[in-house]
Amino acid sequence: MAVDTKVILRKLVDVFGLGRADTEERLRLQKTIYLLQAHGVRLGYGFSWYKYGPYSQELVYDAYRALCAEEAEYKRKAGTITFNESTRQRFEKFRSALGDVLKDPKELELLASLSFVCKVWHPDAQRPDVARLFKTHKKCFYDRSPISDEAVRKAYDKLGELKKALAN
Repeated sequence: MAVDTKVILRKLVDVFGLGRADTEERLRLQKTIYLLQAHGVRLGYGFSWYKYGPYSQELVYDAYRALCAEEAEYKRKAGTITFNESTRQRFEKFRSALGDVLKDPKELELLASLSFVCKVWHPDAQRPDVARLFKTHKKCFYDRSPISDEAVRKAYDKLGELKKALAN
């Protein structure tokens, strides 16, 4: 039996406390789903680069249907599925490795953007060069505040921690 991606999305919204009511919630939704996919959770969303980093138009459509237009139906359907123990453990490792980053739109934007830049445009990037390479693609956050080199290096380290946590 095939499961509708919107049902899984609705379940993930509940698991990770996501929403789409305002810009920050939509940003958190996009970046969390991107990072989950970038670290092995196969949901099938394609992401491309946009001004706030990785972005999926298909995710926008699915989120609208699952969280607004047909919310009651998808909430009911999501309540009928349960993730297996392995998946729940993976989500817990993901949540534990990212901690408060999952609640901070700017930190999520930076982490997801850096992940995308390193995977797509600079797969051989090393920590000493990562800030310079990253800033050829993105210099400021969604609120137009500048991104410091140190913030990029910390995000790079956080991505390493996440990768290590999920490898176990």
